[in-house]
Amino acid sequence: MINNFFFLLKIIRIFKAHDILRLIGQNVRYRIIYTIITQLLSIGVSKNKELMNDSDGVRVAKALNELGPSFVKLGQLISTRPDIVGNTIADDLSILRDNLPPFSKDIAIKIVESEFGTTIDKVFTDFSEPIAAASIAQVHFAKINNNGVETEVAVKILRPQIEKIIEQEMSRLEWLTSFLENFKEFERLRPNSIIKKAKEVIKFELDLRYEAAAASELRENTQLDGSFYVPLVYWEKITQKILTMEKINGIPADKIEKLNENNYDIKKSAENLIVNFLRQSIRDGYFHADLHQGNLFLNKNGNLLAVDFGIMGRLDKKNRSYLAEIIYGFIKQDYYLIAKIHQEAGLIDKSQSTEDFSQALRSIGEPIINQKAKNISMGNVLIQLFDITEQFNMFLQPQLLLLQKTMITVEGVARKLDPEINFWEVSKPEIETWLKDELGIKNRLKQTQETLQSIARKMPDIPDFISRADQAFNIITEGNSDNTPRKTNRKYFIIGGTVLISSLALIISLI
Repeated sequence: MINNFFFLLKIIRIFKAHDILRLIGQNVRYRIIYTIITQLLSIGVSKNKELMNDSDGVRVAKALNELGPSFVKLGQLISTRPDIVGNTIADDLSILRDNLPPFSKDIAIKIVESEFGTTIDKVFTDFSEPIAAASIAQVHFAKINNNGVETEVAVKILRPQIEKIIEQEMSRLEWLTSFLENFKEFERLRPNSIIKKAKEVIKFELDLRYEAAAASELRENTQLDGSFYVPLVYWEKITQKILTMEKINGIPADKIEKLNENNYDIKKSAENLIVNFLRQSIRDGYFHADLHQGNLFLNKNGNLLAVDFGIMGRLDKKNRSYLAEIIYGFIKQDYYLIAKIHQEAGLIDKSQSTEDFSQALRSIGEPIINQKAKNISMGNVLIQLFDITEQFNMFLQPQLLLLQKTMITVEGVARKLDPEINFWEVSKPEIETWLKDELGIKNRLKQTQETLQSIARKMPDIPDFISRADQAFNIITEGNSDNTPRKTNRKYFIIGGTVLISSLALIISLI
């Protein structure tokens, strides 16, 4: 209990320095009591004048950064939920880039040696000083012997004792949110559910084997996409605390001047970023959900080189179709068709009017038609759309909100590379191709094949199935004077149906 009190005291004093107590106080019922208690607990703390020109969300982001790794991850999670905290604060929280002072190279070496049970020189050579550090882990460069070839790698290492620190912070956060849920002011924020989700996210980040698996899956999905590169994972050099991947050579996407000085095709990079994000989210249903400038490098040809696969998004088939259809609907200005598709797919309640939903879509789409391309934000269009869907009892998966946040980030990075980029023009051919493939005969046959194969897998051994089915029909028809023909007909029906299903599965698998 004492530890929890000091934990709360720390939060109050940091919030006072960042002028966040005032923000919270605006929505508290018993404001006088709240003000007296918080002012008493923050005696001696003055507001940081350097922060007073920052927006509310930026000050919240800086305070969370100061509070520790769990709070940083919590802030990053909240930034994907504009439906809870509002678009402005969610957008401001995206500055949480998780930069912290590194721990020493000597400590990193000890962790490597402990994980692999041998000396550092038998695992890595030319092991560097830390080149980047975050709240959960930091990165070093090194070399490995890869089948007789000396290969440059990036080595990510978890911070010492980070699991214990996260566990303590999360335990205290759970206590705090349980306390806050007693007050009506915090009910809408659903703090306990946010903490549970944060624990789930951080659990994966505390085991670097999960990040290795994420990178491996994304690399497999994108290996034929020449304009997007995911570094190779070296599985023999991976443990729960160590992640070893191919070293990326390129210029960071935020070094615009350097990119221009070296004649990089940054306009092509901007197009490639949008195209590859759409491919990952719509075609594959698995996308890099943290595509900010710090995680992207460019090469001379305008191709993208990605790093840091700790935050990934996944979309099911229904949501992928939803995303493709809604973007394409805005491009074609066919609002009624899209509304109809949504209702037929059960994405909006059947009691809702298709015409009214179509009108709502038009209210978003028409204002952007005559605007210049550079003034149109697809991210903002999605924000408006998700706001409207609530009126039509359409419940969106959290992954769609993560997708919305990633799209805003991608769009922002693309516009910094090319302020004149036309998101709609770049998107149209990619979405048309996907829809054509998705609705084409080849894909329909594939879906039929998968359905039949699923049926076949669930069927028991055919002779045994026929025998047992025949016995069942014997029982059903027992006592009837004309049961023999009926049994025979049933038997042939079962045999014929089974053969037909098996044959169809075989034929379609050969197409």
